[in-house]
Amino acid sequence: MPRQSIPLSFAIAILLSVGVVSATDKPMPPFSDVEAAVLRYFRALPNYRSGDLITRGEVKPLWGQLQKLGFSPSDAEQIIGDIPAKNEFLPTQLRTRAGKKFMRQIAKYPDAYDRLDRLSRMPHGRQTIRDLMKGPGGEKMIEYMPTTSGGKELGKLLSNNPRTRNFNKPTGRIYTAAMLIARLEESHTAAVKASTLTRSSD
Repeated sequence: MPRQSIPLSFAIAILLSVGVVSATDKPMPPFSDVEAAVLRYFRALPNYRSGDLITRGEVKPLWGQLQKLGFSPSDAEQIIGDIPAKNEFLPTQLRTRAGKKFMRQIAKYPDAYDRLDRLSRMPHGRQTIRDLMKGPGGEKMIEYMPTTSGGKELGKLLSNNPRTRNFNKPTGRIYTAAMLIARLEESHTAAVKASTLTRSSD
């Protein structure tokens, strides 16, 4: 019985359905391209400066640009969840006129946003932050905490409060574009490693 050839269009449809061929698939871009895209995106935001606190709403549109580039983080949902929402206390305060000035004064200090975030969860902590923003030299308190032995001891004392446990340590949240880039690099490295292992096992 003569063999019947499968129509080419039908064969392509099968291959597309099982993912062997995809017209939309792109090779994984080098991370330098991803980093450049993130930086370019944030620089285009109105009134943005390097080191500013970022929010989920600002980051979500970036995902589409990264997908077009060929990079879709497998842990995108978790990453977004680790970024402050715009209606949280810190973003709402740091977007005011006084808050923005304060934010840009403290952004250079290690884990400044982490400490503010933990402080905001303490009794009277939010009012303390408002006072620091409005009072002259309030940024000096944020500088004092991570850069002096006395500040570190204060952090240890604050760690005794269940709401501010591990006060001197990062919270694990993503507060800046630089922190987002570092987190995306972890995802990119994992994706490249997984892709390499898959190819080597084929």
